[in-house]
Amino acid sequence: MRRRVAVLHHARSFFPMDLHRELGDEFELIWVLCEEFDTAHKRLLEHLGSVVEIAGLDFEEAARAVGRQKPQGIVSFVDDHIVIASEIAIRLGLPYHTPEVARVLADKRLQRAALARAGISGPRFWSFSPAMASDEFEDLCRRAVFPAVLKRAHGAGSRDMHAVASADQLREILSLVDGDHVWLLEEYVSDAGDHDPRFASYLSVESVVGGGRVSHAAVTGRFPLAEPFRETGNFIPGILPLAARGSVMEMVDATIAALQIETAVIHTEIKITPDGPRLIEVNGRLGGRPPFVLERVSEVNLFRAACQLAVGEVPRLNGLAACSEIGFWRMLQPPMSAHRIVSIDGLDELAELDGVDIVTLDRRPGELVDWRDGTDGHVATVRGAVADYDELAAMIALIERTVNISYED
Repeated sequence: MRRRVAVLHHARSFFPMDLHRELGDEFELIWVLCEEFDTAHKRLLEHLGSVVEIAGLDFEEAARAVGRQKPQGIVSFVDDHIVIASEIAIRLGLPYHTPEVARVLADKRLQRAALARAGISGPRFWSFSPAMASDEFEDLCRRAVFPAVLKRAHGAGSRDMHAVASADQLREILSLVDGDHVWLLEEYVSDAGDHDPRFASYLSVESVVGGGRVSHAAVTGRFPLAEPFRETGNFIPGILPLAARGSVMEMVDATIAALQIETAVIHTEIKITPDGPRLIEVNGRLGGRPPFVLERVSEVNLFRAACQLAVGEVPRLNGLAACSEIGFWRMLQPPMSAHRIVSIDGLDELAELDGVDIVTLDRRPGELVDWRDGTDGHVATVRGAVADYDELAAMIALIERTVNISYED
């Protein structure tokens, strides 16, 4: 009998057809809508399971609405809904983050403070809010360290992230951005000097936490970022020298303990620096692309693991997944100067290449693009698998040569 799991659906979370394909044989999905969706989107969800609309409801009302569907578990695949999921879970007696843990995971300021108290190495940070007095603001500007990274305290997907070279530039940016947001300024952490320049000097660890134990399922590598800090994709297994593996895994374990995470599949980002590993951030939910890449090259299904945890089961994992190849997910990002897509050529040729499984066009000619949309602003995606890291680097170079995208600046 299939277990019933409530999924707090978001426009940026996994496409519902993907989730239904991955989980439909084992779990009956209840689609919980926290925002308004158009009729066509809701009709699609109704074909895939029950739909519960909770936009505008308080936590008590939302819990009653979801509870009528008798879920045995609840999950959120985006940071935006972790707090809502925790409030519904505690009212329905479902396994999930407590509301206190969820609020720390969703707020980068609280997360940074908790990790700093636990002595976990990360960048120095300063927060700026609209209510801050001018003298306090100026004092923080003087104390901040540059170069730095400016990001929203509540945000994901590299949206509206800025590279900041000086206090004067910080003042200028904050005078132009949305004044309703709280902002976090973080010290920029340098790359390790000996890292392979074909790949980024940071990675993530995908971990399954439940039943009093932590199992690390995969190390996910990254490609170099598009300016200023937009992701261009990832690959599994990532490159993590054996000498650094122990310290990285110890950092992830310490992070999970410091944030009091007890039941979740989590995604922990770590940068390898000249001074050793330093923690970038933690997502208290399944990472966006790694589950697809990991399933392509191994027998580990993190979608299933997340739903098993949701219904009170503990997935059995035996260390890092054994991978048959190197799976990759490459996203083609527009330059920061781009305003509109003019033309796209080469995608058909790309689809014929050995090692390429899927090519998708995510934005079409005539559509507007804006670097402030972050990682989700990519124009096209290429997925596949290769034999080794040299082939991976050659594949990425071939993708860049084959696809030609022109833009109106």
